[in-house]
Amino acid sequence: MSRVIDVSSKLGEYMLKGWVLTDRACPKGCNVPLMRSPNGTAPIVHFCANCDGDPSNISSGSSSTSTRPRVDRADPSSPSLASSTHYSRASTPPTEISSALSSPTFAPPMDTAETLRRRQQSDNASIEIGKRLLKGWAMLADECPNAGCYGIPLVRPPKLGGGKDPRKECVACGTVYVDEKDASGWDRLVPLDATIGRQQNVPSSSSVTPSAGPSNELSSREDKGKGAVYEKTPQVPETLLLSPTSLSVQPTVFQSALPPAQTTRSVPQPTRVAPSGPSALQVSSHALETALVALSERLVRLSSVPDVVDPLSIGQTAEAISRVTQALSQVKHLQAGVPLRNAS
Repeated sequence: MSRVIDVSSKLGEYMLKGWVLTDRACPKGCNVPLMRSPNGTAPIVHFCANCDGDPSNISSGSSSTSTRPRVDRADPSSPSLASSTHYSRASTPPTEISSALSSPTFAPPMDTAETLRRRQQSDNASIEIGKRLLKGWAMLADECPNAGCYGIPLVRPPKLGGGKDPRKECVACGTVYVDEKDASGWDRLVPLDATIGRQQNVPSSSSVTPSAGPSNELSSREDKGKGAVYEKTPQVPETLLLSPTSLSVQPTVFQSALPPAQTTRSVPQPTRVAPSGPSALQVSSHALETALVALSERLVRLSSVPDVVDPLSIGQTAEAISRVTQALSQVKHLQAGVPLRNAS
């Protein structure tokens, strides 16, 4: 009897030749699984690599008569013999492949003009962002809040000496944003032009602080020889000194602030208090001119890219320029002195 290692090598050799290793054991009691001839060969031959010889002799010559009849004459009650004599067949018929589609053909929707515009805008933004990245810019996770920009990420310019530049620019519309805290304490993106305009519209403390000298002198002149019960005239609020219209109603404020017993006598007209710094009209004129310059620069940026033109932003900027120009014209008219001469 061959050794186990020889049987394993024989099994491997015949399996490489196409023979099939079955799950049936040898009926002679050696417990070696039977081998079956390759598929498509006739007749189908089973042989034991341990007990039988070359299977080619079994299928063609006398060895077949000496081996197969020995299997056929064995006891038919043995399950291994009964299964060894059973010819295998295909258990499942081949599946027919239907050429008809199970679902209707899906047709993609047609590209609209807005889809094409967004696609072109995205391609141009990708090219520009790539150029900025090569120059040291950083691409951020924030997207441009402009309604005309569809998912365009903002980029940050490099800053000399390290650190982070607070400016964030959109390469599509050219708007520069900065972070600003809202009333709830959350960060939100606001255009840099609007932030500069708000800072310039706030007057400095030196331009709105009136001198206290004229008021004290007026109070001392009123109290001489008249036995007044109050020592000085009430101070005029600072908010009334910010515009020419408020200066024109200051006599009414002085008269209503007098005690009831003193309203019958004539009260001298108070002198107009001039601020120590620039006048409110000069501050307003300078702020409006600065805002007009910033809006003009923004309009130039919006119209400088012919491929990506945002009509909504251009219209809003033009309307803001119109309003600022109208306000500046009114301030210049007030600076001519007509209302101020009437108030004085």
